[in-house]
Amino acid sequence: MDVKYFIVLVIVFSTTEQIFSKSIENITSLDEDSINSRLELLETKLNLLENEKEKQPVLFYAIIKQNEFRLNKHSTVVFETIIINEGDHYNKNDGIFVAPSDGIYMFSWTVSTVNAAYILTELVVEENVISSTGEKEVDSSSYSSASMTAFCRMREDDHAWIRTTGWSTDNFIHSKDLYARTSFLGLLVHPE
Repeated sequence: MDVKYFIVLVIVFSTTEQIFSKSIENITSLDEDSINSRLELLETKLNLLENEKEKQPVLFYAIIKQNEFRLNKHSTVVFETIIINEGDHYNKNDGIFVAPSDGIYMFSWTVSTVNAAYILTELVVEENVISSTGEKEVDSSSYSSASMTAFCRMREDDHAWIRTTGWSTDNFIHSKDLYARTSFLGLLVHPE
């Protein structure tokens, strides 16, 4: 009798082990399938979000609203009043635009001064001067402005700003209501 119980016990144990192992195996494979399915769904949604981000406009326009001041050479001009800042890539506190992606960007800026003062500025991208403009020989008792538009290729996280040139230490900006305004704008023209 002992042998019969032993054989029955072995058969029952063996059968239970197979059922138990199959059950664990099935649950594991279902979990893996479920996880893989969820990962694929998340990757798809992430790609959609990245594509939407690339479609969003990159555009800013900022001015110096009501101020006049002097700047030394190689000083960043801070355009503190934001009119529009789609994508929030221009910082009104330091005057610097940070490119959100690789591409061709357009920048345009105007600088204004008064009387016999002068203002000479340049567009700088990652310490490379792209272009410059300004007013040097201004008549006494007059208001004058100079503007420039420039295109340049930028990489993601490159910085662009307007600064005074290295020509002199006495750049004067005059930007007030009812007179010419000092302004800076930029936009992504062609993403790469």
